[in-house]
Amino acid sequence: MTVVVSGCGLSYARTMERLIGVAEAARLLGIHPQTLRVWDVQGKVRIVRTPGGKRRVPESEIRRLQGGQVLVDQAAGGKERSSTWAIYARVSSHEQKARGDMARQVARLREGLEAQGVSHPAEVTDVASGLSDRRPGLLRLMAMARQGQVTDIAITSKDRLTRFCFGYLEEFFSSYGVTIHVVDGQEERESVQEELVDDLIASVTSFSGKLYGLRSHGRAKDLVDLVKRHVAGAGGTDSGGA
Repeated sequence: MTVVVSGCGLSYARTMERLIGVAEAARLLGIHPQTLRVWDVQGKVRIVRTPGGKRRVPESEIRRLQGGQVLVDQAAGGKERSSTWAIYARVSSHEQKARGDMARQVARLREGLEAQGVSHPAEVTDVASGLSDRRPGLLRLMAMARQGQVTDIAITSKDRLTRFCFGYLEEFFSSYGVTIHVVDGQEERESVQEELVDDLIASVTSFSGKLYGLRSHGRAKDLVDLVKRHVAGAGGTDSGGA
């Protein structure tokens, strides 16, 4: 069964997740089937009931309980396959990339994954606004998920993946059994502020153009200039406030 999900400029077909029977799930987890039933009663495992009332365990739940390290691909005859990690880093401008912001993101992600025993992740990057849904790197990451080439994605913060509507992307990747991990969680303050300003101006530019229309380009430009001046003025008052 396929469901079409859309929002925030994204539209995709979601294939329902494969469900695994209790006996098979217990074997994969190395526990007794009764233990799995007890976990269900205790709320320790996510169980789906069939119309006939039988328990089924989603494949993503199996992976979660396994610690994300091993998957079983029944389409390949029940052979185990290791998790495949990718890191995603993004900056808004080539200036930020030139001063090393991108390289530092990638380095922090690699160090964080190495501390968890993950080595040689695929590296996907973008130089683009977090508001854009046509980023080459993001589209590549989505294609990798659809093709089963990645099971886990590491980012330094949700804003790296998208400025808004993170839930839609999270749902998209989850529908293909891919988990998003915020590995580092620390951003350089200067870089974050700069990107927020860029995204704010991009949003104002877009909405003012739609609000005033092409015939009132001058009014739209005046509004954007006003926002730029206000942001520039606010930048000098950031250090002494309460």
